[in-house]
Amino acid sequence: MAEEAVSGADWTPDEWFEFLMKKFDEKIPGERRAVSVNTPKTRRERLDLLWSYYIGDPPLPTVSEKYKPTFKEVMRKARSNYATMSVDVMTDRSILQGVSTEADKDLDGDDISRQIADESGWAALQRDLQTYLFVCGEAYALVASPLEGVPDAMPMIMAEDPRFAVGQRDPANPRYLRAFVKYYLDEIADQQVALLFVDNAKYTWRREPGQTSKSFKLDEWELTDTEAVQGLELMGGVPAVRFENKLAMGEFEPHIDLLDRIMDGVFQRIVIGWYQSFRQRAVRGNLDGAEDFTVDNDSTNFIRTVADDELVDLFQADPGALWLVPEGVDFWESEQADLTPLINAIRDDVKEFAAATRTPMHIITPDAANQTAEGASLMREALVDKITDRQARQSSPWVLVWQIAFSLAQQEARQKGVKLLWAKVDRSSLQARADAIAKTKGVLSRKRQLISILELTPEEAKLNEAELIQESMALDNSFSPAPATASASARNSAQPATTGAQVPERAAA
Repeated sequence: MAEEAVSGADWTPDEWFEFLMKKFDEKIPGERRAVSVNTPKTRRERLDLLWSYYIGDPPLPTVSEKYKPTFKEVMRKARSNYATMSVDVMTDRSILQGVSTEADKDLDGDDISRQIADESGWAALQRDLQTYLFVCGEAYALVASPLEGVPDAMPMIMAEDPRFAVGQRDPANPRYLRAFVKYYLDEIADQQVALLFVDNAKYTWRREPGQTSKSFKLDEWELTDTEAVQGLELMGGVPAVRFENKLAMGEFEPHIDLLDRIMDGVFQRIVIGWYQSFRQRAVRGNLDGAEDFTVDNDSTNFIRTVADDELVDLFQADPGALWLVPEGVDFWESEQADLTPLINAIRDDVKEFAAATRTPMHIITPDAANQTAEGASLMREALVDKITDRQARQSSPWVLVWQIAFSLAQQEARQKGVKLLWAKVDRSSLQARADAIAKTKGVLSRKRQLISILELTPEEAKLNEAELIQESMALDNSFSPAPATASASARNSAQPATTGAQVPERAAA
């Protein structure tokens, strides 16, 4: 079947369904130089491991089996969550505001695309998809057809979690998918449902109610519905698009060993803090009274006459307590454990993780006062370069997503000239923006200044233009002169004759 997977042109829906469902548990190709108990062996294990690091539930630090019951709670508290920071700092700055098309080239974006975006919850959707992409190294976008019988219905774009969705690329054109499947749990029916898209059709498969499992057996699934998907004949016949991150890896995936090292350091610090941070005390000398340090039953020493269950309370640290000990007995107190080297080692590992992932230090460590201004600037530039690279890799898939959406919306004319409108990655102060506007006056249009410099969204820029026009018209109306009255016109017309009659009299005089 692997050889036939290259084309799959003659496959039945059953064969496609079985092939794609087995891809969830396919083995990871290649061999690692070093492995551990947590090293993933299949695609599902890899994605689950990466997601566990992102949500703050990574594997516990390694410890001997006989100590696990004792240190289980301590190991749980030792887990850090720096992986989340390295991903969220990218999704917070990588924002796709919309698209423009050949049919609507305005900077405020295509009007139909804006309706589709509103239908899809675009602001959260594009962030969710990029989160899947940066965590798992791959993600999928699925475009649902407009609802039948609903006036002015638009397609809806959905971000699909790669842990529950997988597609097979077309070997002749890797931009398109030959087939795509996703599965989910129908909580109302209490059964697993799988949707297969292939050859301009959508197939719905269901398991028996109450059966939920990650393992796949074809005879446990039943084909319950088939639906045609029209308008995608030139785009592979599948309304789904695959996104792939750099090297098909998550952003922190190459640095998992470093994250484990940080958690091990935190675990060691907690254990040492619990068991060695307090000073230990001991009594040095002979408390029994015998010269050979053996028990002397005839001794009338006060220590020996006290009952065994009272020895614990004998040396109370109380201002009114009096300790009576034999001659030659003294007390010893250990030095307090110094945790500074461990704390510094953890900080160094965190700095190394920030440098490796190009995450600014102020994101991971709010108190980054020791970082120079030049160093902070270089870290921001590195982050901008990284996000710009990731956006470039998303351009082609996003364009295809919108082309599919326009096709399902029966707006084929808008499939041409699709351009993505990304927000600015770097941030600047209001004063710097005002200076940039003053310096680009007469060079950039006012709308482009609002979007590119003031960082307004295309919709906000369009609304601002309309408000400026309204304000200008209101000012023109308020300063226009009032119409002259008939009497004033008569007086003005008679005034020159009177003046002209008086001039000769003055001249004669």
